[in-house]
Amino acid sequence: MFDLHTHHERCGHAKGTIEEYIESAISKGIQILGITDHSPYFFADEDHPYPGLAMAKSEFVRYVEEALQLKKKYEDHIELLIGVESDIFKEHLALYNQVYSSFPLDYVIGSIHFTSPSLILKSLDWSTASEEEQAAEFGRFIELMQLAVQSDWVNIIGHMDRVHRGNPPFEDLYAPHIATLLKTMAERGAVLEVNTGGFRKSANDWYPSLNILEQAYHYGVDITFGSDAHDPLRVGDEWEEVRRTLAKIGYKRWVIFRQRVPYYLDIHS
Repeated sequence: MFDLHTHHERCGHAKGTIEEYIESAISKGIQILGITDHSPYFFADEDHPYPGLAMAKSEFVRYVEEALQLKKKYEDHIELLIGVESDIFKEHLALYNQVYSSFPLDYVIGSIHFTSPSLILKSLDWSTASEEEQAAEFGRFIELMQLAVQSDWVNIIGHMDRVHRGNPPFEDLYAPHIATLLKTMAERGAVLEVNTGGFRKSANDWYPSLNILEQAYHYGVDITFGSDAHDPLRVGDEWEEVRRTLAKIGYKRWVIFRQRVPYYLDIHS
């Protein structure tokens, strides 16, 4: 049992310390836990421009150091993997790659939360936006998703359909691009995350949707699991339901990463 996507108090919108997530995982019988808090805004002039969204740039070294110390402390109880959930900004791909390559990370989850550095904390209201505004936002989004699946420093694609999900215009625009994105992922070896979000109640609410998961299997995309827990109590949420669903779709194995190298686990065990 594993969980590759967790947060903690450094990001400013999650509860608990890294150690509390570890203790919770051990109590639930999880054997492998990934530590993956939100990446700092490395491109910003300020050290901590958005305290409620992600850690400060100066915290990243301490974040990795703490995770390494805890990895050693708990090595007889659980395997800790050290990663990061990284934003994808087309203007700063090389910068983020350079930063991550200087740390002993096991993997990077590439996730789109905002479609431009200039739009952080700004979200489009699809119910009132004009067709031109919707098209511009979608254009930025799909460009970032294409860059994410093509970038060799992104190991896992996080919550693939989270941004603007639930808005029919966005979903209609996105649907024709899904197959091409998945084919690219399969060719490059990028892994798709099943993200249970830590607070949803049914498979219909997982990211990505069941339809995308079925397409991913068809195109040979490898799969993994992350709860995206923002509370220690949510670690491993719905892991068994995800395992059963993936097995029903046809998946025989799923993936973890150690030092950016994929390792496969039997999905039926």
